[in-house]
Amino acid sequence: MIAAIEWIPAGRANPNPSKYEYSRAEQEFLEKVQAGGELATENDDEEDEEWEDVDDDEEDQEEVEVPKVDPESLPKDLRMDDYSDDEEDGEKNIGGLLDAEMDVNDGPSDSEDEDDLEDVPDTREYTPLDMEGLQAMGIGGKLPGGGDLQNMTMNNNDLDDDEDEEDDEEDADDIDDIRIRDQDALILVAKTEEDFASLEVNVFDTQYNNLYVHHDIPLPSFPLCLALGSVVSSYQPNESKNGIASGNYVAIGSFEPGIEIWNLDVMNALEPTLVLGGMDTRGSEEEWMRMQMPVSTSANNNRGSGGKKTTKKKKKKGTAGGGLREGSHTDAVMGLSWNTVHQQVLASGSADGTVKLWDVTHTTSGKKGDYVRPSATLTHHTDKVQSLAWHPSEGTLLATGGYDRKVCLVDARSNDAQSVKKAKLLADCEAIAWDPHNQQYLTVASEDGIVQCWDVRKFGADPPVWSMVAHEYGGVSDISYNTQVPGMLITCSIDKTVALWDTHNASPNPQACGSKDMNVGRLHSVSCYPSSPWLLACGGGGNEIAIWDMEGEDSIQKRFAGRTNTSTQTNEEEEADFEAVMAAGDNEATNKALEGMNKSKKKKGKKKKVHKKK
Repeated sequence: MIAAIEWIPAGRANPNPSKYEYSRAEQEFLEKVQAGGELATENDDEEDEEWEDVDDDEEDQEEVEVPKVDPESLPKDLRMDDYSDDEEDGEKNIGGLLDAEMDVNDGPSDSEDEDDLEDVPDTREYTPLDMEGLQAMGIGGKLPGGGDLQNMTMNNNDLDDDEDEEDDEEDADDIDDIRIRDQDALILVAKTEEDFASLEVNVFDTQYNNLYVHHDIPLPSFPLCLALGSVVSSYQPNESKNGIASGNYVAIGSFEPGIEIWNLDVMNALEPTLVLGGMDTRGSEEEWMRMQMPVSTSANNNRGSGGKKTTKKKKKKGTAGGGLREGSHTDAVMGLSWNTVHQQVLASGSADGTVKLWDVTHTTSGKKGDYVRPSATLTHHTDKVQSLAWHPSEGTLLATGGYDRKVCLVDARSNDAQSVKKAKLLADCEAIAWDPHNQQYLTVASEDGIVQCWDVRKFGADPPVWSMVAHEYGGVSDISYNTQVPGMLITCSIDKTVALWDTHNASPNPQACGSKDMNVGRLHSVSCYPSSPWLLACGGGGNEIAIWDMEGEDSIQKRFAGRTNTSTQTNEEEEADFEAVMAAGDNEATNKALEGMNKSKKKKGKKKKVHKKK
């Protein structure tokens, strides 16, 4: 089953991905080995109090007495005390006999014989190669340079050079196979096959329409959601531990309470770059460090003063790690959204009914170790939080939807629960999306197949701007706006179809532009390629990806082709409007915001008229 699909924008991925990357524990271990220091952890002093001596357990055990046996009762062959070491007692001197044999057989050694063979001429006979029959078949005769095949000798250096050239060609072919080209579009797929969960990085060649798996990452639990990001907290060797690394990252939510962040530019990644919440693995990391300790170092550490060896110790069970990290979710992570304005902020929604905000570049210290803790925990939902989305330009505005049949708008700067604005739904929320071309519109899909759109400037007070039934049977499982084509909304459902809608002039409702059965089973996720106006991908129960290239659809081209060059209808006045409208109790700011919105609407109306004339 495919739970989530996400396109990677063009130019974001490293065109030459690496095959391996050292983890933080491995980097710390290598640094300590190079420095020649002892591989001791910071908590050794505290942990020594929890160790217990093995020798104490051995002393408590009762000693077993071995019964004594009379030597006279044993057979003569087993009476070891009757044997003598002296040669005068009539015993055979085996060593002397062996020495005598060696003296008799003295002669030239094998090495001397081998040396003598170098002077012996080679009298071996070869089959002649200059026969007419062989030459007629193209075998035998003279070499192109005039040499005789019979007396030809092979040059080992030439053979080695040929092998090196073949190895270089194979390495070049391997590098060429993993290189990301300009025409390649990358698709992330979170999928599950039986009991195996993985994250696949697929490549779609837009020139030849080829789709293949570039590399995959095994996951410890069934994935539920994805979110792309560009910066994380990373350990840089020989620098500060809490450095910031930029790259191509993805956050994955699953049935586990932890959130894993993986580097997509590493093909054979063994562990995530960063983990938010989840189980406390501090004890296992320290145990790995101890297992990698060199023998010489461990031997020196086991010796006390005066060179005496100290007693062996073993750790009591359950004294390190275990349990959840501080601030972690306590249930499955169902929704993720990475802020595009404040790129270090990640929002997560969980089945425990909470929404957490994480600063992925900020590591804090605590009694249980150093790791990323949530910056804020929001509890405005009373049931599972299914989906959430940051506003595309207002980095502090977050929309959330849950199974309590509510959609909420949250200002991340405020900790006041009363500042949260809410709207009711008729069914559980399934997906949330902001209109990238009209950023004041928030679109929500619910389980009953209804898709609604609100103007957040009047959110909660006024009814939705428009509402429609997108899929009558099975409900709506996901929605996505086309960032390249204004007004194009895509919905998918478990009825196995993808539907297109025109929201450009949604009066009173969006216009249906057709639907298509994607032939990959029930659909759970749909996504539009942000770097191309006519590509979308979807997946679901069929465990296969379906890609729809809409460039060849005449009806779609007739309706949407003229909008691809239209710029996004946003300006500085509208961005200021959000700040004014969301400010509670500021009437003057609200009036100014309304005036600005009216001006922007007039400008938009003029542009539309010009567009119609064309």
